[in-house]
Amino acid sequence: MFTKHFELKLYVPETWEVSGDMPLRWRDNLKNAAQYMYDRLTAKIPDDGTFINKMATPAGKAYRALLNPAYVSKSGRTADDISNSHATNMGLKFRQWLDNLRKSFAEVGGVQAKSFKDKVDAAIDRWAIAVGDKSIRLTGDRIRGRSVAPIAAHYLVGEEMASGWIREGDLADGTPYNITSELQRTAFKAALMQRILQGGMMVINSGNNPGVITKQGDINAELLTMLRDPAKCDAFVGTPAPDKCFCAWALDGSYLYLHIQVGLTTP
Repeated sequence: MFTKHFELKLYVPETWEVSGDMPLRWRDNLKNAAQYMYDRLTAKIPDDGTFINKMATPAGKAYRALLNPAYVSKSGRTADDISNSHATNMGLKFRQWLDNLRKSFAEVGGVQAKSFKDKVDAAIDRWAIAVGDKSIRLTGDRIRGRSVAPIAAHYLVGEEMASGWIREGDLADGTPYNITSELQRTAFKAALMQRILQGGMMVINSGNNPGVITKQGDINAELLTMLRDPAKCDAFVGTPAPDKCFCAWALDGSYLYLHIQVGLTTP
């Protein structure tokens, strides 16, 4: 007989408005690191010679290997001509890049890296929108609330506070339940959060492709079966079933959600 401990349906928000101070902290951290970034870049590639030796020459050799030595274009260019032109263009592009880099990080009106910092200021809104459309949909934040990954991970290690993180529209049938050994709770929680975040982003980036959804459910099942305590719950399966443990992505119309069920079969 299968005894269900809990079932969850955790919906992924279409977007997540980042907390008010997150864009400002991103801006300030990036601006404060401007000089460090410039120093590291110029230390690694200070001049044309270094660029040619470390990057252009290896890249040119790799590119040449892709060309058919007997190839001749309609304009009469041989494989050697094309390869040499490729190497020359890389050198020209490096000089343009280095000139633009120096302009971006130059001191203007007593402000170091003024151009770079102005660009960072102008990018705050774009950054907030991009972050809100990506991984933060799966993680949430401490100010606006947790999302799918932390809720699932904390539920599966039996942390009662996770019950208070369930959002309107989600389903929570049952209370948090620890499926792993006490000594493995911290490692399990970290591993599962990373797995859900990684798998969820793959599903989102695929446009909710059914094949990707199925594959990620199988991977979740393999990980959870390996990390669970067999005395606490059954092995996980990739495809949801009424009498099985599972942790699978699914669609409700166009809405993506993570469907979890945990239970134990007893004689």
